Amino acid sequence: MNDVTMNEQTTEVFDQDELMARCLGKIDLVERLLKTYHTSLDEELDRLEEALVSGDAEEVARVAHRLKGSSSNVAARSLQSKAAAVEVLARQGNLENANPLMHDLRRERARFVDVLTDLASFE
Repeated sequence: MNDVTMNEQTTEVFDQDELMARCLGKIDLVERLLKTYHTSLDEELDRLEEALVSGDAEEVARVAHRLKGSSSNVAARSLQSKAAAVEVLARQGNLENANPLMHDLRRERARFVDVLTDLASFE
């Protein structure tokens, strides 16, 4: 990964320092985790959207929980936060208010990929 000065907005999307600390400074591990996460991210978002469309609150909560956890693991803060909000709403059976957050999750996904691209010509 290239050394890029992280501004506050970028850190909100992805905290590179936090992930490096979790991985004990092992860049190869960071890169592997990020590639795995990036590969699964679109699939998880698609699963979440399908569950929302079908009105399956239990599946929405399950997928949102997985997305929240995987986002936390790679320090993707904004994605973690949005997924957590969807999970809470789904557990309350409030899919009507969870549905608009799908757009927010897709936007945060794009921001995350942009940050990775800036850091390491990721895509």
